[in-house]
Amino acid sequence: MNIIQAEFDKSDYEIYDDFLNIKIDGEWLDEKLEESYPGEMYKGTIPTLLFAMESKIESDLVWNRILPDFNAKVICPILMCPDDRDFSCTLIVAEIECLDDVVIWHRLGLDITKDWQPESVGSEVKWFYRELSYQFQKTEYIKMIKAFEHQFKTDEAAWTLRNKNI
Repeated sequence: MNIIQAEFDKSDYEIYDDFLNIKIDGEWLDEKLEESYPGEMYKGTIPTLLFAMESKIESDLVWNRILPDFNAKVICPILMCPDDRDFSCTLIVAEIECLDDVVIWHRLGLDITKDWQPESVGSEVKWFYRELSYQFQKTEYIKMIKAFEHQFKTDEAAWTLRNKNI
């Protein structure tokens, strides 16, 4: 069984703040991808579960797919480019299945969907050829989601306060 966690990470870029990131088996997911696919610029991608997403529709789609219904499989965006913070740039997706007490990421890949409608994301994927599949205890997976949910609400409240008089 793999271990998934949400922990704060220092951005690889000076212009961005620290952020909540995904760790699997003690390693940042973006760095694991960069190690498996050097030169593809996956290092520095950020989770799609952050408040930082530009589009509410895209953010809602991620939150609706991150934990599929029982015995269902979905393609969920999990990492995105920190510059665009939407589905238009580098977008890493996972094929996720939820079983009794296990959540499985069967495979990971690069979304290459040409249809710009958010609900179409994941319809065309260039799946990574190296075996990158993970099995998580459902309780630990939900704990990771809850950490992102808490941070999302914290960041949203701070953004609302900063922009109150605009």
